[in-house]
Amino acid sequence: MNPTLDDLQQLTQFDPSGMLELVKAAPERARLHFQMGQNHPLQAPSDTFHQLLVCGMGGSGSTGDLLQALCTESKLPIWVNKSAKLPAWVDSHTLVIGVSYSGNTAETLACMQAAKARGAHLLVLSSGGALSQFASENGIHCIPIAGGLPPRSALFDMLFALLGSLYQLDSLKLSAAELAKSLEPLADWAHAFAISPQNPEPEPLKLAKSLRSHDVLFWGSDPETGIIAQRWKNQWSENAKRLAVCSNLPELNHNEMVAMCAAYHSQKALVYLTLNSDVADFDRVSLELVADHIASVTVLQAQGENHLEKVLYLTCLGDFVSVYLALLNQTDPTPIAPIDEFKRRIALIPHGTTL
Repeated sequence: MNPTLDDLQQLTQFDPSGMLELVKAAPERARLHFQMGQNHPLQAPSDTFHQLLVCGMGGSGSTGDLLQALCTESKLPIWVNKSAKLPAWVDSHTLVIGVSYSGNTAETLACMQAAKARGAHLLVLSSGGALSQFASENGIHCIPIAGGLPPRSALFDMLFALLGSLYQLDSLKLSAAELAKSLEPLADWAHAFAISPQNPEPEPLKLAKSLRSHDVLFWGSDPETGIIAQRWKNQWSENAKRLAVCSNLPELNHNEMVAMCAAYHSQKALVYLTLNSDVADFDRVSLELVADHIASVTVLQAQGENHLEKVLYLTCLGDFVSVYLALLNQTDPTPIAPIDEFKRRIALIPHGTTL
């Protein structure tokens, strides 16, 4: 039986900070931030750097992940660093982008300071804080973004602000028209995924219900989709407060497959994510092998007219599912107390201590 209006109100009572509304409104914020990024184009000539590194943690770091997933045709190598230690290969021919929604992420700030010392080209994306101050004091180009949100709910804000600033780099193979157009179906999907009296049981809610009692494994059909599987896992952790595992094909066929088939895992459910219109033959074999050893297998194929739209679709879908899972379990998706406590404690560590 479909939920009634009273059921919907009961479900959303566990969302006092409005995470569901933030996820629903993400496409409109992304549109505004794309324009903001276009108003703050990258200043460094593209022929002065040979590689691009995005430094960021948590939801901010996911910006770099999705940039990688989107720019599969890029002639410019794109790397993501989620650490306080800058890779040894960063030099004056590297564009280093520091992404910190709050601007106070210690690891990202440490990397940007190290990158400056090595003479790298620098770009900052932040809503303020110490990172924005560092950029201002050192004449570093900064893309401003609106603050006040949980960073993980601002992924599309940050991503499209960055895309707006970078799309003119020919080596990235990005189209401003295609980027702008992709926001239209993204808004349609967010509307379709949102619960309402007219749409009391959208697809993400159905999926959350089917996974509610299981430990979930997310498989990406390739390394790019594996990036999206990582985002699903992260959202499972922060929004739903549930552990999950993510892997990507074909690599897992050469290790994880053994453990999956060694016993029957009655509490485990597999979600297979793919950007392709059909399940590849190799992947079909993998799914068949594990199907008898787990509770369920769910295949999620992306919608969209091109690679960009398909990446956005699966990312948006995962955000909604994770919030619905939290609400079904009567859990507020917004608080992240352990992360807050971690940041409080590291702020007490004396300046200069190795992170």
